[in-house]
Amino acid sequence: MKVLQFIFSCIQVTLILFWTAVSALVGMLLMLITFNGQWVHYFEGRYFFSPVVLFLARVQLKVSGLENLNLHKPSIYVSNHVSHLDVVCIAKAIPIGLFYIAKKELKRVPFMGQYMTLIGHIFIDRKNREQAMISMRKAAELINQGKSVITFPEGTRSRDGRLSIFKKGTFVIAKEGAIDIQPIAVLNAENILTRDSFTIRPGVIEVRIGKRIEANELAGLSSEEAATLVRERVQQLLQHS
Repeated sequence: MKVLQFIFSCIQVTLILFWTAVSALVGMLLMLITFNGQWVHYFEGRYFFSPVVLFLARVQLKVSGLENLNLHKPSIYVSNHVSHLDVVCIAKAIPIGLFYIAKKELKRVPFMGQYMTLIGHIFIDRKNREQAMISMRKAAELINQGKSVITFPEGTRSRDGRLSIFKKGTFVIAKEGAIDIQPIAVLNAENILTRDSFTIRPGVIEVRIGKRIEANELAGLSSEEAATLVRERVQQLLQHS
């Protein structure tokens, strides 16, 4: 039984990797036609890449809190991070093309790295604080141009599903630019695809969207206090039954 499960998992992961490459190539072609990275990522996430990945993974997606979104006002979306499937689910759940702040190592991934670079995602060097802040300020420039970005301020995927401390970089630029923050939470993804495994278990992943935190709520707080406040809001989403 374990052998059959291993074979099935290998086939499953191979198909997902193949579809990722195909989607990246299609995305780059669409970018060269439209020159609109926000629309390309919206199309890929909502209708092309993410739905097929979720189907191959045998994952059902549940979304709540869409009424809390303001798609006409750019903001920083902040989420917990527990699985590679987080990105897939968020891209399908949020009806707008978000620009990701991603670790620079992803830039070297074949096809996906080139796609992310071409459409305008931002890469961050987590080991170089100065360069990381330069990348974060590039994100602020995108927001000033009317585009929303998403960050995972824990910095890496949680090993046990519990919410880690939020790094303050996101909240420095939020305060500097008087930018709203949209908290979201991904539930159960760590049980579908764990951090140190490629076995994908069928199940339900939920994306919960919380109430927007207006920039004026953060104005009187330090960056550390703002990080703590937003972490508390994400934690409430995770605990809400």
